[in-house]
Amino acid sequence: MTAVAWPPQEALAVALAQAADRAPPFPGIGPLPDRPIRVILAPTRAKYDSLTQGRLPSWSEGAAFPGTGAVVLLTSGPPDHLTAALRHELAHVVLRWRVRRPLPLWFEEGYAAVAAGEWDRLEALKLNWRIARGVRMDLDELDGALRGGPAEAASGYALATTAVLLLDRWGGPRGLGPLIGRLAREPTFDAALRATYHVTEGDFETRWQRDVGEHYGWLGWAAAAGAFWAVLGLVLAWLVHLRRRRDQERKALLDEGWTIPAEDDPTA
Repeated sequence: MTAVAWPPQEALAVALAQAADRAPPFPGIGPLPDRPIRVILAPTRAKYDSLTQGRLPSWSEGAAFPGTGAVVLLTSGPPDHLTAALRHELAHVVLRWRVRRPLPLWFEEGYAAVAAGEWDRLEALKLNWRIARGVRMDLDELDGALRGGPAEAASGYALATTAVLLLDRWGGPRGLGPLIGRLAREPTFDAALRATYHVTEGDFETRWQRDVGEHYGWLGWAAAAGAFWAVLGLVLAWLVHLRRRRDQERKALLDEGWTIPAEDDPTA
């Protein structure tokens, strides 16, 4: 593992390279192969765009180049996200090395998200109104969403994650291992699905859409929204309680030191 960085980020580069060396196995693949990998840290958007030749959307913060074993990370964002971002990009590299050819974009991005444990994407999907209304997206449209704007891509990444998780569940205790093994041998993604799960790509698409509807349809959205409003209600109730207690303390301070004089004796 070789880390390349501008001088102010040398320590960060070393830390990330060490974290990558200690990375746990990748789903269905195993540990990082014993091959050279270079991680390049770009401190600014301009340097990132230069290193990636401006081929990625403006919201992109990480890029993988499996052919050369290189990963580029934009480091101007929150530093606590860099470890997960690195694992996401490394997942792209090891998947391509294992299969040795491009796969559908939704599978590649969904696999990387699962490998990096990006479960916050699924939490956001629970409040997605478009999904709750039952608006369905096929796999080709999902690939298009992943190339879209920030909001569309965010939904696309979450949906791609659900698709790969469904395949992982179908794999049972072995997870994605059997499918990835077939992908390395079969000529097409459809052929690998048939050989592994005995379904066509069209069959999988239909079952995945049904699975998304069951988990993130009206009931899932209502549950997530209900939890949100319940938490908001508790916060508001606590704020009201604090306000009343503060008003009582102020009133007590105003009353302190004051006595009410007795009424004067009546006069004739």
